[in-house]
Amino acid sequence: MTGTAPIILFGGTFDPPTRAHAELPPQAAVLLEARKLLYIPAAVSPHKMEDPPASGHHRRAMLELVVDGIDGAELCDIELDRDGPSYSIDTVKHLRGTIESDIPLRLMIGDDQAVHFHQWKDWSSIIELAEPIVLPRLWPNPEEFAHALSSDDRPWSQEQIEQWLAWRVDLPCMEISSDDVRAIIADGRDPRDELQPDVYEYIKQQGLYR
Repeated sequence: MTGTAPIILFGGTFDPPTRAHAELPPQAAVLLEARKLLYIPAAVSPHKMEDPPASGHHRRAMLELVVDGIDGAELCDIELDRDGPSYSIDTVKHLRGTIESDIPLRLMIGDDQAVHFHQWKDWSSIIELAEPIVLPRLWPNPEEFAHALSSDDRPWSQEQIEQWLAWRVDLPCMEISSDDVRAIIADGRDPRDELQPDVYEYIKQQGLYR
């Protein structure tokens, strides 16, 4: 493996981890010939402070079930061990300081996060340390993604929009979200189509999200 093969950082609340979390990041890692895919569960996302997630213990356990089935993937729980909200810049800086300088870092995010990336703390510094990889989530093709980036309330220049498009990987949209799964369970409906079987069994056994 060459020194340019990246390590991909994929953060999120994973409350719970869905099939999209389990299936799309490994596909992107193969396309980028990554050496490693790190799943990084957040303690509390800065964007979800008013609606705290399930305990870190449960989210770590569910994510371990996902990671165990993916070649080249690991769980990195440094954010769960950190007090306060989980800012990506802090995590990227920490990992950049612990990983050999010749190994690139790439930060994997959804296209819905990309259009609002200017609202992230020290977003330009994040890009310098770990260029984004954008997974399709809301917009199934580059044209629709570009239109979202160029909306009136977005600050992206044409050059920046073209860069975001270059960071986008061509994979299918899987629109199901953790919010959707929690709502399905709270409604008394069956979420098994949206979850790995072992994650579904864990949620049932622990009585989560009811």
